[in-house]
Amino acid sequence: MKEILYKLFMGKPEYNRPIRISPYKDYFISLKRIWNNHKHHDMGFEKILRLFLVSTQIVFPGLHIKAMFWKKGLIYKNVAIEFYVLFKTILPLVLLLSGLYKYKLAVFLVVYLLAETLFYVSSLIFVSDIFVKPRSYRRNILMLFLNYLEITMSFAVIYAGLNLLKGSAVSVMDYIYFSFVTSSTIGYGDFHPTINAGKIMVCMHSIVVLSFVVLIVNFFGSKVEMIHHEEEK
Repeated sequence: MKEILYKLFMGKPEYNRPIRISPYKDYFISLKRIWNNHKHHDMGFEKILRLFLVSTQIVFPGLHIKAMFWKKGLIYKNVAIEFYVLFKTILPLVLLLSGLYKYKLAVFLVVYLLAETLFYVSSLIFVSDIFVKPRSYRRNILMLFLNYLEITMSFAVIYAGLNLLKGSAVSVMDYIYFSFVTSSTIGYGDFHPTINAGKIMVCMHSIVVLSFVVLIVNFFGSKVEMIHHEEEK
């Protein structure tokens, strides 16, 4: 059974390349490179944003999970992150179905983990130079899809936990449905925020979704361009 699980999650042993630099050291190297304009001649607000996106990694679990597994090799670290992303995707649904979303601590936890995902997605756009070449573009698409589900379900927790659809939504399914409709930019209008806080949250939700669409279009564009260059060689 152990061999089957290893083959399923790790593949071949030779895939598990050693990592020479710890995630913490790499974190500080990335900050230094951005500060010294190692690859980009950015300045002003762009440089401040890039420094901010990288610096925030230290306050979220993702970096520390990488630090726990990096000595075991590349595949162990990647699989640990995949399980962490899956956990963040499932957690909002569990909170909604169990009724725990009514507690402010649960909403705070969801917002905290959601912020990590949003900063990560923003980093893929603004700080893409610090990321190594992806092990698999299919894996990246899968991770982005899980991030999309996490964002949608997390906003459902926020809408429900803070009661931002007063007089409109009455059940957990209503909040989930409204969040998916907003994330897909369909906007049927059968549910809608009735207070200013709810309207502000929907605006933020829409901005996040549009940013996600830009990221995916950019990702596919880069992939097509790379394939085109490879075919010309």
